[in-house]
Amino acid sequence: MGFKGDWSAASSKIPDAFAMLKGSRIPAIVCEAGWTEGWEKLMEDTRLWLLCTKGQTKIVIVLSFNETKSGGDSVRGSRSENDAADGSGETEEQAAINGIDPSTCQTDLAETLEQLDQQAKLQKPLIGDLKATLHFFRASKDYKDIVKFFNSTVLPVPPSDSTAPRELQIALHDIFGDDLPEGMDPQDPITFSLHELEAQVTGSLKDTAWNRAMQRAKMLMEEAGVWEEKETFTQS
Repeated sequence: MGFKGDWSAASSKIPDAFAMLKGSRIPAIVCEAGWTEGWEKLMEDTRLWLLCTKGQTKIVIVLSFNETKSGGDSVRGSRSENDAADGSGETEEQAAINGIDPSTCQTDLAETLEQLDQQAKLQKPLIGDLKATLHFFRASKDYKDIVKFFNSTVLPVPPSDSTAPRELQIALHDIFGDDLPEGMDPQDPITFSLHELEAQVTGSLKDTAWNRAMQRAKMLMEEAGVWEEKETFTQS
């Protein structure tokens, strides 16, 4: 999608998620998630959507992750407090690493690492201490800047007795403006549930942990000198 305006330069971008009326080329709601991206990059994307789409994008939702690495710098580090050692003093993680040989399968090793991570037995966890925050932005009235109008913590999940808002309602008119289809009440709200978002984020972390387990397994096999790139075949 292309952009026009002072913030656009020669930019084009596909959002991480969006909601758009049928027949429109520009989404009314955009969601941008940042894990490896810094906050400034997320704000740059937010400005593009809100200030360079001629008012067609009304709301940008930013889900920002902040990960603090825990454990040592090396995945071959010394015994951690959570490691369970056998009679020889060797931890389960060390045993898995020391057992790498030419017959080792990356997937099998990754599954072992994943299981040890779930049991808090990795010297360096697959995912560090994680915080996630949710932010809603809209353009200022003069379309010269962006304005945050809602934010909340997603992770760690707030306690059940927390008084923080767990949902946000926005009228259809504030989202779709005058483009609202005939027969729809402009004052009807769309509800954004933080409970549902928390469940989706928590579920997605399982995939992240697995991807990292596979990457770590590859790295350990490379360090052991037994990694071989698999040949890829393309059908002509």
